[in-house]
This record gives sequence, structure tokens and C-alpha cells, in this order.
Amino acid sequence: MKFGKQIQAEQIPGWSSAYLDYKSLKKIISSLAANRPVPEATRTAIALRPGEILSRPAADASAATPSISDDPLIFAALGQDDDRGPNFQAHKAAFFFKLERELEKINAFYLLKEAELKLRLETLLSKRRAAAARVLPDSFDDATKNHVEWSAVEEGFRLLERDLGKLQVY
Repeated sequence: MKFGKQIQAEQIPGWSSAYLDYKSLKKIISSLAANRPVPEATRTAIALRPGEILSRPAADASAATPSISDDPLIFAALGQDDDRGPNFQAHKAAFFFKLERELEKINAFYLLKEAELKLRLETLLSKRRAAAARVLPDSFDDATKNHVEWSAVEEGFRLLERDLGKLQVY
């Protein structure tokens, strides 16, 4: 199975828009390999006019990622790209711009889901405390466990556990 197909097969249903757009990144690389200009759709996606992407200096692509300059080996390797020409520079800028946007999208989605799950946990803990307070400590038996309110809280925790597992796999 090809890598792109494997990524799609492993996606959580309903979350597909939050995953890395591997296909568009691959198209940028494929157009470079075929010695074609940066695809029009890519230029549109990164909001640059057709001539602007070629006129941008290569430093712009790496300046947006300060962590790259922290590693001397990576920084030295990036310096070797200057002699590869404007087509390579345009593809490189488009690829890294798109990759950064994809990572921002993924991170924002993860943080949103994490906040939702934290809120659900707090709500469930509060409901569990309220249900436990209504039951006298010495009367906690099977009849109490079968109480509708207690069952709803238990089901809530099961669903929370399932959704935490989804987020962990994401």
C-alpha cells in the first residue's frame, strides 16, 4: 500500500480535514521532479502572485522557522540550495510554506480537541461527585450502581476514554 493511501486508511472518520494534506505536498515535490513550475493551485494556496514566488529570496522560506538555524548541520545544508536555481527555490518556498500551514492546522485541531476533552472530564468528575453525594456511603450497593444517574456518568467516562484514544492515535 502506498504511503498516501495508508494515511487515508488510518484517518479517524470525521477528522479527515484536520490531517496533513500529504497529497498537495507530494504534488509540489512531483512538479519539481518533473521540472515544472510551482503548480498554480499551490501559488493560490499560499496567496502569492505567479511572479512573486520566483522573486522571493530563499532566506524567506527558512526565516519563518527559527529552529532550523539552531542546528548548524541543517543550516549548512540549506545554504547549499542557493545554486539550484529559481525553480528549486520556488518549490522549496511553496513546500515549506504549505507544510507550516498544515502543521498549524494540525496543532490547532489537537488543542481544540484537547480542550473539549478536558471540559468533558471536568463535567464528568463534577457529575460523579454530585451522584456520590446523593448516595449515603454505607448504602453503596448494586442497586445504587444501577441508578440511572450513576449509569450515565459511567457511560460518559467510557465515551471520554474512547475519544481520548482517538486523540492519542491522531
